[in-house]
Amino acid sequence: MVAMVGAFILGITAGTAAATGFLAYAVGYLAVTAVTSIIMKALMPKPSAQAGAAGSRGYTVNSQGSAQDHQIIYGEVKVGGAIVYDEATGSDNKFFHRIIAIAGHEVDSFVTFYANEEALTVDGSGNVTAPAKYRNKMRIQSEVGTQAQLANASLLSESAHWNNNCKLSGIAYIYARFEYDQDTYPNGIPSVTAVVRGKKVYDPRTSTTAWSSNPALCIRDYLKSSYGLSEADAKIDDAAIISAANICDQTINNAPSAPISTSTRYTCNGSFTTAVTPYDNLSNLVSAMGGKIWYGQGKWRVKPAYWT
Repeated sequence: MVAMVGAFILGITAGTAAATGFLAYAVGYLAVTAVTSIIMKALMPKPSAQAGAAGSRGYTVNSQGSAQDHQIIYGEVKVGGAIVYDEATGSDNKFFHRIIAIAGHEVDSFVTFYANEEALTVDGSGNVTAPAKYRNKMRIQSEVGTQAQLANASLLSESAHWNNNCKLSGIAYIYARFEYDQDTYPNGIPSVTAVVRGKKVYDPRTSTTAWSSNPALCIRDYLKSSYGLSEADAKIDDAAIISAANICDQTINNAPSAPISTSTRYTCNGSFTTAVTPYDNLSNLVSAMGGKIWYGQGKWRVKPAYWT
């Protein structure tokens, strides 16, 4: 999440945010800017040593260490993760097993897996069938991170250390098994990453929880979550969230001369880690809709860049 550029895909069309939205809001927000600044500064504890550029955009590659931060994913984005388990099994350590924690919450789904930036084709059992060099040499399985998920059955059957208590409840992860072959892996174990549809978020318009890349709904989720501000429903202005969500979901014409070229006005697709301060995370999330967030009269309110 590097200022929402790169890691987050902004659904901002030329002229919409810069030329109209901010100018339209300028007068209306002058009264709340000072108060907002005070509130937001209160959310700025000293960042941890890991809360640099890497933390603000999540794990773009896999990271290994004794104390890695949880990754949070909104929308759909390609990510790496934190390596939490490695083991070799079989005669002559023929098989190498690796578990990569992708998110510290349940995700909607894994879309595409990659090995060293090559997209993989995986069958129903997780066996990689393409590229051909990985056929019968690599297996990729995943768990979306439900609280009720069980320990991976494939790893249980092959490991003397992974047991039924190793559920990784509430953690979305990739389990990869590599069969040793010098020709297949001339440079060692490949880096496994994935395109992931991230967290399911609550939508006050429908009272349902489902995957969405709507920035207003992602902001609401962050305000509510334990890794965010843990705010109560009563402290969130859902009328403002609904209004902002409707604007974000609008379909816009990207090129007037080509009416079929349309897109959603604003989307939020990216990741960050819990090492990043709430101030930075909220600032980055709200920039996905080129808007503002503030706390006033006992509630959090948001507004996207949009002419009113």
